[in-house]
Amino acid sequence: MTTDGSGTIDRAFLQAVRKAAGFRASPRQIIPVVRALTARQRPVTPEVVARLLGEIEQGERSARQRRNAELWRELGTYLALEGKPAHPEAQRALLGRIRRILGERHSDRVLLEVAVALGAAGYPIEARTVADAVRWLESKLGPTLTAETIEPYLAQAVAAVSTAPPTAGQSRRRSSRRRAP
Repeated sequence: MTTDGSGTIDRAFLQAVRKAAGFRASPRQIIPVVRALTARQRPVTPEVVARLLGEIEQGERSARQRRNAELWRELGTYLALEGKPAHPEAQRALLGRIRRILGERHSDRVLLEVAVALGAAGYPIEARTVADAVRWLESKLGPTLTAETIEPYLAQAVAAVSTAPPTAGQSRRRSSRRRAP
């Protein structure tokens, strides 16, 4: 067992991850990776955790990524599991795309919570899908969302966007491609 349920890492597992990673990974870096692997029902081995840490830890974290570091790392892990770039700059770029779709009205924490909920449920993390889930939450809770207010509704938001038909903008793009010569 890698964690004891309280968010701590077993000492032997920690040492094995550090050895496989080739650097002194901290429990704060490892726990979000273990959480994401467990949610996706993937094997949690020191080698897998070390490989994912290598992908999500390369590059500089911004000040905003240090504020919600655990969520950013978990997001990076889901991106890596999907075979997408997962380094800090790619994570910031994803949130930037989500913001362009929604406008600048939501905190990083809200967007990260939604993206991580999608990832934990096994759905690909795409800017459009995260934005659709945020819009669903806005329709239920109003335009001012906080991490605390959305938490009870995250599973419903994920279910709503995973079964929803494409939005009007998506269906237009698809149909115009069919008509193009």
